[in-house]
Amino acid sequence: MLQRDRNFYDLVGKGLASLGFTGNDAFNLWVEDTFAEKYNAEEIYSQMGFPMNPNIPISPTYSQIEAAFNIYSMATYVDIDSDGATKSTEGMELKQGGLPTFKHEIPISRKIMREMMALAERIGGVDEQIENTVMRLLFNSVDKLLGGNYNTMRYQRHQIVSNEGKLVIDSSNNPLGTSLTIDFGVPKKNKFTDKWYTVDANGTVTDKTDTAAVDPIKRMKDIKKNAENKDFAPEGHWEVSKSTWDILVDLPYFRKQWALSVNPDADESNLLAYGNLQDDDTIKKFIEKRVGAPIVVVDAIAEVEKKGERVTLKSFNDGVLVYVPNEDLGDVQFGRPIFSVSSASRAALYDGGRTLLLQHFNDETMTQVIKSEVTGLVVPNKTRWFYYLYVVD
Repeated sequence: MLQRDRNFYDLVGKGLASLGFTGNDAFNLWVEDTFAEKYNAEEIYSQMGFPMNPNIPISPTYSQIEAAFNIYSMATYVDIDSDGATKSTEGMELKQGGLPTFKHEIPISRKIMREMMALAERIGGVDEQIENTVMRLLFNSVDKLLGGNYNTMRYQRHQIVSNEGKLVIDSSNNPLGTSLTIDFGVPKKNKFTDKWYTVDANGTVTDKTDTAAVDPIKRMKDIKKNAENKDFAPEGHWEVSKSTWDILVDLPYFRKQWALSVNPDADESNLLAYGNLQDDDTIKKFIEKRVGAPIVVVDAIAEVEKKGERVTLKSFNDGVLVYVPNEDLGDVQFGRPIFSVSSASRAALYDGGRTLLLQHFNDETMTQVIKSEVTGLVVPNKTRWFYYLYVVD
């Protein structure tokens, strides 16, 4: 008699075996082989300006270390028989705390899985069509979990940079989880306010740069100069959300300034009309040249599920320009996952052991669930060189 036990209904196991992945490490090997090119953690986090910290401690804590890079400090004058001062290599610890853990899971389409199980029941086994279908479902589930993890870390990065060095997790961006606030500390003197425009409830923008008291280009230049000359900050760039940039690039102030730069003798009444004829890239390059720093427009969104509906969030706060160093702004720190598996589960470790994936088979419902768990945090170490210019009234 054909035995209809767990092994018979383990369609994921049969799908893995059909691709040559067998044994206790089959799921782990499949994940590593399938997603090695699509998700390169070292490259992704380096592009964010927060490379991965090589340490993965069992105790999930973070350390905010303010380090001085490429600094050639002068030698110490001593008598001939004395040693010189020992140079610091580790930097100064500003803050330490616990790393947050974030999890999510995806059931492999219950409807399709049950259809495949019913088909396997009728034909007395698993054919190639069933194997291919199950592996497509498995790929899509793992892909969504890994992609969601990277988007979680990107959201952390953009929030910390645009929110005065703070990561605030609350009901708006984490409706199904716990709340937390981590403040990495930005000096109060690094925060400035100008009133360049207003936006009403209907989204109508009103320009406020038509007075002598408001000079956006001079303000941005002054912040950069003071950062370099008073705080000895390294060379930097400005970051701004796409929504805010779309407003700024259309302000009459910048359009008129560009028009005047290319035609100093133009009549004042024609400057705005001429400036409005130019494309946004031209205006952007002009502003960058005048303020002496690149402008990075952050077009990033995140999605959360709230009461069964998907809610879209802007990752980078609106209404603010942020001046930050061009070099790495910190690192991403992780804790080592602690887990155990049962006979109904398979485990995979990804990102060099930083991401845990579990494939679980539920005996009662005959369903498959893919779970993900990461303990990690974007940790800045140059917040003393983060500068904030609030431009909306």
